[in-house]
Amino acid sequence: MTACHICGWDFKHDYSVGDICPCCNSEYDFTDFLEKGEILERYCGNDKEKLHNMAPELDGYDDEEYVARDITWRFIRLAWIKKGCPFKYPNETITSWTIEDAKKQLASIHYKYDALVPLANKIISD
Repeated sequence: MTACHICGWDFKHDYSVGDICPCCNSEYDFTDFLEKGEILERYCGNDKEKLHNMAPELDGYDDEEYVARDITWRFIRLAWIKKGCPFKYPNETITSWTIEDAKKQLASIHYKYDALVPLANKIISD
């Protein structure tokens, strides 16, 4: 895999455990390794109804049970969008970063920014 699961940043090479995305700052196999209780607290403000509405597939999980990566990626992605899709580590290849750049990246991993914004506004940002 060369694209970040969260924001779509193209690493131009395979990335693996411990690699940090320069765009969204997520660390592969670390920041995306969350228990249900962590998601409930960090992204839903301990509101179980909000968690149910955003991830009903977690209803049967215990709070200490680790959640599937695609679900954790969803919440991390929404938090990044809620923060305005900031580019965390600018370098000489990124001279200006805009929401349009973020939209293109998200589209590369099959997400539509405009469709995610209403969901992003429902979470609390960590």
